[in-house]
Amino acid sequence: MSKSLDEIADLQALARGCYEDRFCIPLDSDASDVVSTAPDVLSRDAHVDYLLKGLRALPQGFTSLDASRTWVVYWCTHGLALLGYDLHVEDEALARDVVEFLKSCRPSAGLGVGGFGGGPGQIPHLATTYAATCALVTIGTDYAREALDVDAIRAFLCAMKDQDGGFRVHEGGEIDVRGCYAALATAHLCDILDDDLARGVSAFVARCQSYEGGIGGEPFGEAHGGYTFCGLAACWLARDPNRLDLPSLERWLANRQGEVEGGFNGRTNKLVDGCYSFWQGGCFPVLERCTNMLLIRCIEQSRFTRYSTSRVHIDTSLIESEPRPIGVCAATVFPPKPAVGSASFAANALQGWILDCCQSDHGGGGLRDKPGVGRDHYHTCYCLSGLSVAQHYGRCDTIDVVGPETNVVAKIDPVLNVVEHKYKAWMALIEAKGDAVER
Repeated sequence: MSKSLDEIADLQALARGCYEDRFCIPLDSDASDVVSTAPDVLSRDAHVDYLLKGLRALPQGFTSLDASRTWVVYWCTHGLALLGYDLHVEDEALARDVVEFLKSCRPSAGLGVGGFGGGPGQIPHLATTYAATCALVTIGTDYAREALDVDAIRAFLCAMKDQDGGFRVHEGGEIDVRGCYAALATAHLCDILDDDLARGVSAFVARCQSYEGGIGGEPFGEAHGGYTFCGLAACWLARDPNRLDLPSLERWLANRQGEVEGGFNGRTNKLVDGCYSFWQGGCFPVLERCTNMLLIRCIEQSRFTRYSTSRVHIDTSLIESEPRPIGVCAATVFPPKPAVGSASFAANALQGWILDCCQSDHGGGGLRDKPGVGRDHYHTCYCLSGLSVAQHYGRCDTIDVVGPETNVVAKIDPVLNVVEHKYKAWMALIEAKGDAVER
């Protein structure tokens, strides 16, 4: 424990240094002393160049990620879309090459013929099937849509379904919350999500919720940010979030945000990490959707019977509206703007963490876990996704941007983590094709 606490203190000191250097603020300042100068600027062009290189070729050192090549495609295509770079418009040939690669990750025969593996010749896996599907949605061309064999995908998902409500991530593989989310998210994007696939999922996820309020990968596991997002989003997709203790879940989430750093950690007493900007921060808009769903049900059922709303009350005061005077930290440098609305997390502080601590010190492309470590495509994707959440979902019906307006990234659908306008265009086309078939 002492080593962990020492590491947390070291990271807090590193974050304070980033903010102090950026804003020239003495360490003994409090919120009333802070006068913000120009905040950090999102290095958009450098990030675009970094992600494009990730799609074209990777150096030999990436061989350890051979089973994650489908994921790399998603991280890069989604990151580009967040930055406003429409791949099939800007580089049609590259977009087509990406689709060709993803098609090569589908097995030609066997149980999972509709699914996608991590690379060519690898077994289909629910997680990489989700990643490939999201990448195809993001590219959004007719050629991308043709890469999905919807009937075969449904057969694969059904084969992975466990009698206890969960999903195996691959044939003979483990049953966990990742599998539940990946299966239902893929099914939703393919318009094949039905009661058979959703049955029992929320009950399984509820068994994975720990005494802390967060969700583990499997029953009796430790609460973890990535699993918490997957479990919460899976329950929303299954239309059954009331299985979870939502107030306890929100309390755990709110306490994962570092009051000094401004970012989120993934577990209790762990270091803040850029990727949890999405895995934890992205839970808040999903939680709001769950709450709205349950409130609508309450209203509908109250016409016929008395219904308690105690389970669906969300406490929006878990984060103090005014930051405490605790020296240089994200909460003092990036305080919430007055009279904008309330949120359960400090959205501006999260943006400050991403912009000041997760970008390169020298304006290079790619984002990172925390100051002092290297960049990678995974953290680039999820830092940008977290930035989108903080900008578009941190306040009520506003876009709240730290720094210049050029820092704005595209709005995501928080459940699927696909850029919203890409998702809407994809689903509208599916609906239009369904209407045409019925006629």
